[in-house]
Amino acid sequence: ATSHKYNDRPELSPRPFDKARDGLVIGEGGGALVLESLASAKARGAHVLAEVLGYASNCDGAHLTAPDKRGMQRVMELALADAGVDPADVDYVCAHGTGTDIGDVAESQATFEVFQRAVPFASLKGYVGHTLGACGAIEAAWCLAMMRDGFMAANRNLTELDPACAQGLDYVTEVREQRPRIVMTNNFAFGGINTSILLGPAPGGDASQA
Repeated sequence: ATSHKYNDRPELSPRPFDKARDGLVIGEGGGALVLESLASAKARGAHVLAEVLGYASNCDGAHLTAPDKRGMQRVMELALADAGVDPADVDYVCAHGTGTDIGDVAESQATFEVFQRAVPFASLKGYVGHTLGACGAIEAAWCLAMMRDGFMAANRNLTELDPACAQGLDYVTEVREQRPRIVMTNNFAFGGINTSILLGPAPGGDASQA
């Protein structure tokens, strides 16, 4: 499950969704976000970066280590329903994308089943590796930066898409100067634990003012 072909060229791995990927790379890092009610944030004069529009978490129980695309698909559908957001209104999907053979295929296929269109889609693990329990917070913070600064991060090291991955998604391969208004960020863990969060502009403003 872990990469070994690129030990002498570590900058080339991991390679989420790439035909030549050979597994995940463990990363190191941490992230933290302050989650509070709008009333609380206003009362203390906080600078509100975004709103959590909705979220979902499930455990498909299909396998201890192998991903199940039905569980992935279902958690995204539940998050969209919780947020009251139409799939057509999501501007960017931050993928879990670890660079494993079966994980990337299952996730890409599940995502296409939900969106049925070329939604911009990228994993950030090509930059920092898999930071394990920290990856959800780090990637959510990264999404907030995209919404604030007006860009879409790309899949690093994606040079040739694996034909087994869903072909109908818009795999972002270069950073785009485009501000996503609504972002979905996903994480899928061992044991069939799946999570999906939708982030949108702060109430009464837009992300560029954050």
